[in-house]
Amino acid sequence: MASWIEIERVRKDPIAIRSLAKRLLKLPDHDWTEWEADFLQDRSRQKDEINTRQAEKLLELRDEAELFSKAEGFSVASLVENCWIARDDLQYESDRTFIESLKGRTALKRRQLRKLFACSRELHIIEDYIALSA
Repeated sequence: MASWIEIERVRKDPIAIRSLAKRLLKLPDHDWTEWEADFLQDRSRQKDEINTRQAEKLLELRDEAELFSKAEGFSVASLVENCWIARDDLQYESDRTFIESLKGRTALKRRQLRKLFACSRELHIIEDYIALSA
């Protein structure tokens, strides 16, 4: 999570805003929602300062795009492998498809990690109280 100092710094710097938005739009395997993609497109053409909430959202999207190979002390590769082995025990077909799409991955973005943790809890690979921190 971005600090208020960083949010204020970015908010007042149109060059940093445009640069970050363009970089995020160019990321391979991005999974932006339609709203997020529109937001990034608009920020990539930004000429002036933005408000605090817009800066906070831009930095939140940056943080969401970061790749993690470990989370909460667990190896992403290990969780993916264990979930893949037990994928047929998942309740929903969409979760099985998701786990199958991760086969062989060693690093994931935060959104994918949240879903992986949910599947891991459902499969009793990790305890129910373990959650991905902000």
